[in-house]
Amino acid sequence: EQMSRALKMSPSDRELKRLVRANFVHYGLLVVEFLRIRLLKTSPPESTVQFEGEHHLRDALAKANGALILSAHLGNYDLSVVGLALRGFPVMIVSKPLKLKAIERFWMEERSGFGLEISLNHESIRDILKALRDGKAVVFVLDQYASSEQIWPEFFGRPASTLSAPAILTQRTGAPVIPIFTHRGTDGTHVIEIHKALPFEERGSRDQTIEHNTQRYTAVIEAAIRQYPEQWTWIHKRWKGPQLDRTLQKRSMDPTNTQD
Repeated sequence: EQMSRALKMSPSDRELKRLVRANFVHYGLLVVEFLRIRLLKTSPPESTVQFEGEHHLRDALAKANGALILSAHLGNYDLSVVGLALRGFPVMIVSKPLKLKAIERFWMEERSGFGLEISLNHESIRDILKALRDGKAVVFVLDQYASSEQIWPEFFGRPASTLSAPAILTQRTGAPVIPIFTHRGTDGTHVIEIHKALPFEERGSRDQTIEHNTQRYTAVIEAAIRQYPEQWTWIHKRWKGPQLDRTLQKRSMDPTNTQD
């Protein structure tokens, strides 16, 4: 249902049915790939992972402000951050705590085994600021529902509660925001696309500036998902929360409301 509504396709559309089937195949591949990810410790990542635009991240980190990585659960996200670590990039992941703590421990141990630093998003922001000062790439996955946020950018035509931290941090520190997305190629190779930094855009007030840039980041994620919709995590309840209906109603009654 979420895919149908987001892509504006009828449930009876043959292309939608193909995408749904491919999406379930994608979930199965993720499980297999996660269980095999530790093999990358002994085999070269070049046999599995292909990088595009790597110079964008290297150039950003050379400026000593660190970098904020804008990413999403597209393709094999875990393989992408592991690939960055294996290429020698200092990486911190800002990760959402999992409800099942046994799975969380296993997941975090696998990630940290590749030299990835992990910060659960309920921890102090001082860890993130220190990582940026140390010249690290801090990864934010911005395609999940943010329960404590009041920023509701448009995502596939509907408001979605979204973490404002990347916009706040780049305004505060000057660290560039670099989009990095992954997709699985037809030959099984994972392509990690590293894009050039997004310029930070000021608006009238601080709140307007944060909202505007968070909307821009969300639009970049949406564009990446539209390229490979069968490889995104549609089972996540992205559009929810008690404020969703109120936000929709408020925007429908505001004649000045536009998304720029």
